[in-house]
Amino acid sequence: MSDHVRLEPLKHIRVHRNGELVADTLNGFVIHEGGLSDRYYIPRSDVKATLSDGSGGATCPWKGEWKHLDVTIGNTRVPDGAWTYYSPTKVCEPVKDFVAFYDSKFQIDYNR
Repeated sequence: MSDHVRLEPLKHIRVHRNGELVADTLNGFVIHEGGLSDRYYIPRSDVKATLSDGSGGATCPWKGEWKHLDVTIGNTRVPDGAWTYYSPTKVCEPVKDFVAFYDSKFQIDYNR
């Protein structure tokens, strides 16, 4: 299964919403997964927004158990705006408890 998912460290990842910085890291990863768009994972300590449990989650056979997170920036709450893998598979262990933001709700910039 691990050949279906590949992690790559990135030099820099920034996440914005409506021009406001939400996250900024030099320690992030991109996960390449067969058949899906790349997803960008940021350490929780580099997230500037407030995170709280969202609604729902599931198990991915390649990445592990995940749950949604609500993201609050200032007075704006984005329900289920992100997710985290709290019990990852071995290949995804480096991103345990990292945060990935939905690119449909946030702007994500990165440098390889």
